[in-house]
Amino acid sequence: MQLPKYKKKKRIKLKICQYCGKEFWGHPIAKYCELHRDVKQREKTKKSPEPGDVNNRTYSHDFIEVVEENWICELDSCGKSYVVKVFPKQYVYPRFCEEHRNEFRRRNWIRQKLIEELRKTRAAAVKAAAPKVAATKPATKSSASSSKTLVKDASPKAGSEAKETKPKTSKKATEVKSE
Repeated sequence: MQLPKYKKKKRIKLKICQYCGKEFWGHPIAKYCELHRDVKQREKTKKSPEPGDVNNRTYSHDFIEVVEENWICELDSCGKSYVVKVFPKQYVYPRFCEEHRNEFRRRNWIRQKLIEELRKTRAAAVKAAAPKVAATKPATKSSASSSKTLVKDASPKAGSEAKETKPKTSKKATEVKSE
């Protein structure tokens, strides 16, 4: 039999019990203190059941046969109509249309509506600010375009006008240029 050459060190850390919050020394994957490691010592917490009326509608009726009815989705700003088969002796039916039966889809729908409202308000704010900016921009464009024309007139490519606008130089400078 082979014996290990080194002694395995114990990895013990200061942990917090997830049940009572008391600090204890234990292995890194330990969740509970010594008292609550036994399941019998931990009280089981049951989640309270969700009431059935949250996502469903209670519809009391006296029908003997299966009847199809058109209902309107109760989600804010949806308003789509959907068909529900009403069965005898059954009183709980869906409150939302087929697109919004899922909790995620309902939250996503509400989130998208809020985003659309924000976009509309921002677009209205931009439109309100746009005439003020548009009134000032043409004046700056015309002044910029007039300054460009002045620069063009002063350029040597402009022809005879550019030569006339140049300041006169001394005779020596003109002789050097002609040679």
